[in-house]
Amino acid sequence: MSIRFQLLSRLITASIILVGGIAWFAYQDVRHETRELFDAQLARSARIILSLAQSQNADGGFSRIQEYLDENGIALMYIDFEEQGKNTDNNPAHAYETKLSFQVWDDEGNLLIKSYNAPLEPITEQAPGFHDTLINGYDWRAFKLRSSNGQYICITAERIDVRNDLTGKISNDLFYMFIILIPALFLIMFFSIYQGLKPLHQLASQINRRSGDNLERIETDNNYAELSTIKNALNQLLTRLNETLAREKRITSDAAHELRTPLAAIRLHTELAKNAKNHKQQNESLDQVIHSVDRTTHLVEQLLTLARLEPELLSKDFTRVDLNALLIEESAMLSPLAINRNIEISFNETHAASINGNEPSLRLLIRNLLTNAISHTPENGKIKISLSQQDKKTTLIFEDNGPGISEEDRERVVERFYRAQNHQVAGCGIGLSIVDRVVQMHRGSLQLCQADSGQGLKVIIRF
Repeated sequence: MSIRFQLLSRLITASIILVGGIAWFAYQDVRHETRELFDAQLARSARIILSLAQSQNADGGFSRIQEYLDENGIALMYIDFEEQGKNTDNNPAHAYETKLSFQVWDDEGNLLIKSYNAPLEPITEQAPGFHDTLINGYDWRAFKLRSSNGQYICITAERIDVRNDLTGKISNDLFYMFIILIPALFLIMFFSIYQGLKPLHQLASQINRRSGDNLERIETDNNYAELSTIKNALNQLLTRLNETLAREKRITSDAAHELRTPLAAIRLHTELAKNAKNHKQQNESLDQVIHSVDRTTHLVEQLLTLARLEPELLSKDFTRVDLNALLIEESAMLSPLAINRNIEISFNETHAASINGNEPSLRLLIRNLLTNAISHTPENGKIKISLSQQDKKTTLIFEDNGPGISEEDRERVVERFYRAQNHQVAGCGIGLSIVDRVVQMHRGSLQLCQADSGQGLKVIIRF
């Protein structure tokens, strides 16, 4: 289901409800106001007739009033708006003109004058005011008024169905306007939504025309806020994809380069073992094969570890990590390697050092640093680990008394597969790259320098 259809259906539904509700309230208001208007005219007619009756009685007769009212058509039974609304020289009229029935009674109950459509009995027996009554099978609206001297009573009345003709005509006009308004609103909304979504279709077309290897940023001439939000999100995604693909290409390229040597060595030593003339040569070649396989396995594991270090993904799992506990656990796990070479590991435990970070990656950092220190420290050597925290800054230090790293190599050893010139221990050159990656992910700093004793390497990490 398209956004255009969703918007159009919701707007049309809301418009029908809103316009329909307004039309209904307008209809009710028209009925009320029309009723009030007719009632006012009914009361005014009663006052005028009563005033004329009093005036003619003073002059001595009521017959002339009856004659004049009949001649001027003031008491027709029913008004045809189409016919009576025609304005002629002999009969000027208006479509909304109404005709009434009336009676004038004296205080003794005698009927003095009436319209010929009025009955001989009183139209209403109730007290003065407005009343609804039934005459000859029709509903009438009546108004009863007593004169100021109390001698006469005037009753005027109109058929309610005549009133409803006018209300119905106005209501029909409102209904036709409603019927015309809904399709007009539909067309206006359709073209407005179509034009409003046109920049989105242009953006989609621009993306569809791109090739699969085109990860450049999207640039458009439209400055709409909604499109800018989508464009910025897409550009951020494209940037991350570009970085990810570039990293994967580098890892693939480096892995292909680094694996070529151990694989060639495995093939070479396998052929030597196959062609060996005695068991001694064969065993020596097989030992080299095992060594090359171990080196290749270690290289693959390190490459996979490095590939999994995604800052965007790991940063979502940041929690409070106790570095003391991690250092103790990792040192205990690697202690057999140190014991085999009689290497002493010392650690000044502090109970306040904890940071906000990703625990698995921090374990990997400690493991790599400790493994490197054990590997490069000579037998009977020492490894010092210190941890301190001050002013919300945590410092982790690894110090050994091995050969160390020359000053010119310290900046390059964090590069993948780079190994210092004086290295004598087997490895693949990725350990410090992993450490540097974890430090960057935690927004820390990594510093390599000479040990305080003058011999060995000192690694300082500040979080």
